[in-house]
Amino acid sequence: MTQDARFAAIDLGSNSFHLIIATVKRNGHYRILGRYRQKVRLADGFNEQLVVSDAAITRGVDCLLGFANLLKDIPTERIRCVATATLRKASNSDAMLTQFKQALGHAIEVISGEAEARLIYQGATQHLLHSQKAVLVLDIGGASTEVIVGEGVAPKHLVSLDMGCVTWQNQYFPEQVITDNACQRAIAAACALIEPHAARFKQSGWQHVSGASGTFRALYDMNERGEQLPMCQQWLREVLTKACAIGHVSGLGKLGIRRDRQAVFVGGLCILIALVEQLDIQRVEIAEGALREGLLIDMLTHSMPQ
Repeated sequence: MTQDARFAAIDLGSNSFHLIIATVKRNGHYRILGRYRQKVRLADGFNEQLVVSDAAITRGVDCLLGFANLLKDIPTERIRCVATATLRKASNSDAMLTQFKQALGHAIEVISGEAEARLIYQGATQHLLHSQKAVLVLDIGGASTEVIVGEGVAPKHLVSLDMGCVTWQNQYFPEQVITDNACQRAIAAACALIEPHAARFKQSGWQHVSGASGTFRALYDMNERGEQLPMCQQWLREVLTKACAIGHVSGLGKLGIRRDRQAVFVGGLCILIALVEQLDIQRVEIAEGALREGLLIDMLTHSMPQ
């Protein structure tokens, strides 16, 4: 393989579509040449019959047409695209995939929740190649949440839960009004999904917790000085109290929440609070990678000569 060989990994998430383009370095690791992200909010298009709306599909098609232009000079065998929870759940998934494949010009694989969790863990722990540190990785996606525990880069136990920042936002804050009652219902519902798995995760003895999604990044970005935030139960509850005092999604900029995260922030925050309280998490650090990095590593691992 030539050193300048380029690879592309594409993640069709329920909230955002991501593309990373990378090249292989001499040591077999990769160097990122470009990162591209577009807020598609595919899961926002769900109706009660789990049909994704034409408007949401059009947003996805438009994004993939743009991605296709960036992939023109990369061989097909070095491109991999995966789709996650919304494409797993949607009743019109086949029709969506047909349009998305035509727009992208490449195959799209709808992966299971377990496969998604494994790739997330691989991307989040890539810096722990020679470590046996026990790690808990959390990823709050648009329509699913993955919880994975492992040692170093090897996942040991994982679950994919049927909740996400987009679906929770739409279910509990449909009018974009933030109330304490709605927040408590959202947290309680998330706790109910986590509780059956809590004991096993707490017994795993993890030493480090990594958060690998936009909810965590939004929380870190609240601090203009870029300092590490505590991400503990008390601090997260304080952020939620401030959000309730503001009372509406349109005012979340006052907390330092980026405009592109405001529409789904409270849904994600309620899920995160449930996670830290159910799993007795004292601190969460932001992960260095996520699903697309895991996908890229997986591609390179299978492409490099043995």
